[in-house]
Amino acid sequence: MAQSSTSRSGDTVRTIESELQRNGPYILAGLGVSGGLLLLANRNIPAMSIPILSSAADRVAYALRWTGLEGISMVTAVWCVIGVRAKYGVEPTGPEGNHHLQMTQRILTNTTESFLTFTAAKLALASVLESNNLRLIPALSTIFIIGRYTFDAAINHPARTFGYTLNAVATFTAYGLFLYKLFSSGLHSNLLPFSLR
Repeated sequence: MAQSSTSRSGDTVRTIESELQRNGPYILAGLGVSGGLLLLANRNIPAMSIPILSSAADRVAYALRWTGLEGISMVTAVWCVIGVRAKYGVEPTGPEGNHHLQMTQRILTNTTESFLTFTAAKLALASVLESNNLRLIPALSTIFIIGRYTFDAAINHPARTFGYTLNAVATFTAYGLFLYKLFSSGLHSNLLPFSLR
């Protein structure tokens, strides 16, 4: 019994090591690119005219405008499904058509899940950000869309980990900053000033 669990843990370690060898460079590249984009945005976006928005509703509306950029990934995923259905028939009967349709539908499902998760994080973050930190919204949106397209482009290759890493960085940065802002000055101090005008 003990030998069996030792064998399983050894297999798990070997599996993790092989996955890290295969995907590690893409994860590091994703972390480097997303970190570089955030630093670049922090340095250069203040030169752009980011509006001073004092109400949380205005900041959320500003973040919603950037959702159109991420929405392009949704439109692309839908058009991929439409293209496969047009090429192989609405409900393909051959195995090749079914394979392509299933793959594009999985991409659409994954894109929808990523889009909704990131949008919720970005809107929550915008509701607690100070006006002078709104530059994070376009930076996170840019990281998300680059990650989404690189993930979809390399769906059958280990390079998809690069896109996945970018998406994860954008989403977890938004949620992490939201939670930090929410709890750093007290839960109620961040919730009470939320005014619709």
